[in-house]
Parts: sequence; structure tokens; C-alpha cells
Amino acid sequence: MTADSARRDSFRWDRLTVTLALVYCMLICGFSVGVVLGELRAEFGINGVVSALHGSTFGMGLVVAGLAGVRIVDRLGRRRVLEASVLLELVGVTLFVTGRSWPITLGGTVLAGLGAALVVVVMPGLISDHHGEHRAAAFAAVNGAPGVLGITFGVLIGAVIEAGGSWRPVYLGITLTIAVVLVVVGIQVKVPDADRSLVDRSFSLRGLFHRPVFVAWWPIVNGTVCEYTVAVWSVPFLHEVGGAASGTAAMLAASFGVMMTAVRLNIGRLLRLLGARTLAASFAVTGLGAALMCIGPSLWLRVVGLGLVGLGGGPLYPLTVDHFYGRAEHRLDSVTLSAYSALGSSAAIIGGPLTIGVLSDLIGLRWAILAIPALAVLGIVTLRASATPR
Repeated sequence: MTADSARRDSFRWDRLTVTLALVYCMLICGFSVGVVLGELRAEFGINGVVSALHGSTFGMGLVVAGLAGVRIVDRLGRRRVLEASVLLELVGVTLFVTGRSWPITLGGTVLAGLGAALVVVVMPGLISDHHGEHRAAAFAAVNGAPGVLGITFGVLIGAVIEAGGSWRPVYLGITLTIAVVLVVVGIQVKVPDADRSLVDRSFSLRGLFHRPVFVAWWPIVNGTVCEYTVAVWSVPFLHEVGGAASGTAAMLAASFGVMMTAVRLNIGRLLRLLGARTLAASFAVTGLGAALMCIGPSLWLRVVGLGLVGLGGGPLYPLTVDHFYGRAEHRLDSVTLSAYSALGSSAAIIGGPLTIGVLSDLIGLRWAILAIPALAVLGIVTLRASATPR
């Protein structure tokens, strides 16, 4: 299917889109460390900051990929960049799983994070070029499908831990399986490169700070902070604050992925229902869920709160990225837009988990999570300065 045929009626799955979804599945493998973060904290005795660093290396990789991504894609092409990203994620996960000290596991997450970051640099522009006006549905579907994998991680690894087994073979086994399926499905798929012949090929941060671009870009930062931070800390939170056993916490945390996947796969209906209010409503539900996680008097209410964060947070990334592309694509090419999107995600992914980590060391993890409702309110306020998505 060509880009023109993809635009003809509505968003449709094709072999390239399935391949991109599988690449996102490898990304999920690379940064699903939150599922076993509680185990690492107990095994290595690491504090909140070191724990958060395991979840923030993706963001650190995004800084590198965001700043150098345009030049990397220009030099290597999209396909080779995606291949390199998958290899980095595979090596990184292997180190993370087999590491017997936190410096090794952290090093593994650094490699996996860099690989995942390269995906983020390539993917939004590629999806936008391929699906055109249906990119919002495509973003949501390609991001939503791997959510099933995130749920599988939580349930399987949680069950193994609860049964007294090791999470390591399961984690590595899932990752290797996805890698094999990806090779089988995507080995002969043509990955088109972006047409950058008519644009200024130099990349500069100055372009990001032009007011019309920056105003459309900022919601990516705020939205990613709200949903990604809770995803990283969900298992330790349910274990340490909610009182769930380690394995049970990993399984219960799947409520986040279930709700996020469900809403992303039905994002078209949500947009038809709420229209221009969708982003503000998403921020509001995310903040409400995080507040319930903090003040809920029982484990089950905290699980409900986590599910609400998944429900509200699900639309935030695809819709803020779609909004950014819709507002700025007439000014910039898709590769540059992807690089700016990666920088927005990096700011959120580094700052969000680390903020919770620092606050948890100072005031406890329970009260630290209240940073999310505060940021959700900020997200609603900042939407006034930016047009709402289609």
C-alpha cells in the first residue's frame, strides 16, 4: 500500500504498519523495566534516584537521538536506523536481564533506551508520511497494539514472581520472540525515506523555539510526563504503598496497560464523542486517577486509580503528536518534526520519573505521586495557549 492509497478512505493496517507496530513492541521490551523495578530495588538495595534512572534512560537516549537524529536519518536512511534500534534494544535487554549488579542493569537500559529513542525519531514522521490525514488513528493504533505486550509482560512476569520463579528468563524470552516475529514479517518490507529535497536540511534547536512551533510542541512534554511517569512507578507504588506482594503488584499494574490499550484502539470513537475537548478531558482523568492512587484507602481503589491514569493517559501521546504535526508540518519536514517530538518526549521521560524518585526519597512514594495531578492541571491550563486537536 502506498501513501496515496492509505489516505483514500481511512486508516488501514498493511504489512509496513504491522512491521512498525512490531518495532514498537521491541520498544516496549526495551523500557518495560518498571514491571520488575520493585524486584531490582529489593535485590540490589537501590534508592529512588537510581531506580528512576532505570526508567529515565529512554529519555536520555531521546536527547541524543533528538539532537542528532536528523543527521543520522539523512545519512543512514529510515530502514537502517530502525534496524540499529532493534539491535540496540535486543543487546540492552539482554544485559538488563543477565546483569547481577545495578550498574550492569542500568547500562543495559541505556542501550535499550538509545535504541527506543531512535524508533521515536523515525516513527512519527514515517507514520505521518504513510497514512497522511489518518495519522491520528494510525499513531493510536500502532501505539495501542504493543500495549497488549505490556499487559502480557505484567501478567506473565507477575505470575512467575508470585510462584517463586525468576522473572529473567520470561523477560528475555518475550523479547527474543518479538525480535524473531519482527524479522519474519518485516525483512522484505520497503521502508520509504522522507522527501527532504525541498527543505533546509540543517537542524537547529532555534526552530523549536519559534512561538507557533513551541506552543504546539509543549503539550507533548506535559502529556508524556503524566502517563509515562506513572507507568514506570506503578509496580513499586502498588507494592510499597498499596501493600501488594511483588508479583501481585506486577499483575495488578496491568490495569494501566489494559485501559491505555483499550482507549487507543478506540480513539476514533473518543474523538467523535468529545471532539476538541478530548485532550483536556484526558488530562483531567489522568490527574483524577493519580490522586486516587494517593488517597485511596485500599489497594483496590489504588488499582482503580491506576486504571484511570491509563484511560486518561492513553490519548495524550498520539493526540499531542498529531496536534504538533497538524500545527507545524507546513513549516518543517517530517524528519525534523520527529526529532522535535523526540526531544519533547525526552524532557518528559527524564524529568518525570526522576522527579518522583527524588520526591519519594524526601516525602515518600505515596505523596510523591501527587506531582502527576499538579502536572495534569498544568496541562489543561497550557492547552489554552494551543489549538486543540482535530
